[in-house]
Amino acid sequence: MIQVIHERIKNIPVLHIVKEKYCDNKLKTVVFYHGFQSQKELYLHYGYLLAEKGFRVILPDAHLHGERKEGASEEEQAMFFWDTVENNIEELEIIVDDLVAKSLASKEAIGVGGVSMGAITSLGILAKYNWVKAAVSLMGSAYYGHFARGLVEQALEMGLEFPFDVNSRIASLNPYDLSEQIEKIGNRPLFLWHGKKDNVVPFAYSEKLYQVLTENKMANDVEFIIDERAKHKVSIEGIEACVSFFDRYM
Repeated sequence: MIQVIHERIKNIPVLHIVKEKYCDNKLKTVVFYHGFQSQKELYLHYGYLLAEKGFRVILPDAHLHGERKEGASEEEQAMFFWDTVENNIEELEIIVDDLVAKSLASKEAIGVGGVSMGAITSLGILAKYNWVKAAVSLMGSAYYGHFARGLVEQALEMGLEFPFDVNSRIASLNPYDLSEQIEKIGNRPLFLWHGKKDNVVPFAYSEKLYQVLTENKMANDVEFIIDERAKHKVSIEGIEACVSFFDRYM
């Protein structure tokens, strides 16, 4: 039987998903992040499928989303998109340290994954933490600076005004920009899935990352699945491939 436990880890609202018979065991653990303007409950299928494989799964609500929305408007969510991503990255260690302290997880067996904003988070996590074992990016971008500039241009065209210096904010993303420090991936397993017709996070970002990793002979444990028809939505086959990837490499 799969348990879905609604709890808080150091004031971070999460869904904690695990097989009941393994509830108190130290397990391989995946922290999985939701997309922009979404919430943790809408990603339960990832948690369930991974828990069926024997994983402990944590689905957090991101800053300004879900239980943490705090009345934020869509414009505010967009304006502070990178604050949300950065907050996700910084909070990973808080979540993992709590699980380790309770003997529910080991820092040597932690995987991260996510969809869209959650995928962008996962790639930034690889830049910050060398102890994360494996990562999944479903429609993400490791090119923080380039993608951020594109988002700003779109926002300005829509009339959005930022209450901070945009150039300084983009520059502050450098420590999380995996594309500028590709060596930090090392030999860690990485799964990339992207639809070629994605009209939200351009497919070219995943394609370029895989190309760079291949050119640098760093793609031995990297899987890249291209969906020729998909827009900004992960197919059932993509979800299954994500679960299979974690099962093989963790």
